[in-house]
Amino acid sequence: MDTLETLRGMIIDKFEVTADEVQPQATLETLGLDSLAVFDLIFDIESKFDIKVENDQVQISTVGDVVSLIDRLRKEQGKTG
Repeated sequence: MDTLETLRGMIIDKFEVTADEVQPQATLETLGLDSLAVFDLIFDIESKFDIKVENDQVQISTVGDVVSLIDRLRKEQGKTG
C-alpha cells in the first residue's frame, strides 16, 4: 500500500482538493484543513490503515508529515503489509 497515494485519495475525496494540490510539501492549512478537519482525517486514517494515533503524536503540518506518521505507526504497530 503506497501511503502517499492512499492518503492523497482520502484527502481529495473528503476535502474536495485536486491531486496536484496534495503534494508532500503542501501544508494541511493551505489545503483548507482546520484543526477539526485534521482530527477528522486522523480518525479516517486510523480506520483505513488499522493504526492508533495518540493525541500527543498529532504534530503534523504537511502532507509529508502525515505520511511519515502513518508509516512510522504502521511499523511500530506491526501493520506493514
